[in-house]
Amino acid sequence: MKHLIAALILGLASLAPTAAQSPAVTASEVVDAETLKAFVEGAKTRIEEINEGTELLAPFIATLRKEGDWRHGDLYLILLSDEGTVLFHADDEDAGDKNLLALEDDRGNTVVQDLIAASETGGHVEYYWDDPAQEGDEDTPKIAYATQFSGQAYDNTNVLIGGFYQDVSHVPPPVYDLSLIPTPEVTAADVTDLESLRVFVIGALQAYVAALQEHGVERYRDILNVFRAEEGDWRHGSIYLFIFTTNGYVIFHGANRTQEARTVLDSEDINGVKVVQELIKAARAGGGYVEYYLDDPSVTGDEDTGSPKISYAQSFTTRAGREIVVGAGIYTGDATAVEGRSWGQLKSDF
Repeated sequence: MKHLIAALILGLASLAPTAAQSPAVTASEVVDAETLKAFVEGAKTRIEEINEGTELLAPFIATLRKEGDWRHGDLYLILLSDEGTVLFHADDEDAGDKNLLALEDDRGNTVVQDLIAASETGGHVEYYWDDPAQEGDEDTPKIAYATQFSGQAYDNTNVLIGGFYQDVSHVPPPVYDLSLIPTPEVTAADVTDLESLRVFVIGALQAYVAALQEHGVERYRDILNVFRAEEGDWRHGSIYLFIFTTNGYVIFHGANRTQEARTVLDSEDINGVKVVQELIKAARAGGGYVEYYLDDPSVTGDEDTGSPKISYAQSFTTRAGREIVVGAGIYTGDATAVEGRSWGQLKSDF
């Protein structure tokens, strides 16, 4: 299965995104089937323009979640693979990677299969769903529109849908194929100090590259999901991996999907440390550590100040010539070899 998200990573350009363009028909202007079609086709055109040029696609995808030109109330966009897997859902972060192919509406119609079929030529699909927020709508047909386009890097087919807002929270989450990546020398659960953190990150980078070489880019999203699996080899408690470009666009965040597909280049901690910029510098220098403050979910009361954390980052260059940064961090209160030592002492050790 081939996915749009691979194109976001391996096809990233090293240029800043241009200013957003407003569609001919915005989400708030959709009032019937024809304006719905114009809205969705406008989004498709915008994606194709980005893919054919030098802009980054990730920032545009991030705007689709926000109220504005591309979203208004229950009208938003969804991206699926042509096999029914959710690549992007503007309203439901948890829908990512769920397969909706067997999803039925309230009358037993396999509505997602119908949408995928309609997308081949661009078409509308009626469906029935009793929206809890609308009284007496169970017998009123709702209408969605679907179209499709080819992914930038691998000629994969992607289905773009608007007007479909049936609840999919009951659809079971995907089962990750953990066999895609072997158990590393140091797992996330083994990270207790700076040296084990460094070995963990280097092992993740090597495993990532090896998995792509062995399984191919068509399993790209599946490979990332192995890194995302809770209490797996690559995620344990507050230990997780992150991947971003040297422009600061987050490709992958092992603990929080909402951080993905957005820029964090200028993010600062409470002391003014530009965390991502410092991580990029450390990674480009051959790998290194950065100390900063970040909210620790296990600590009550540090939401505004954060808790001390140290991350290790390393960079690598993809086959497309793009430089990517991989890293992970440890809160110093969790690190057996960090407690009671100053940052100056730590830097002198590495």
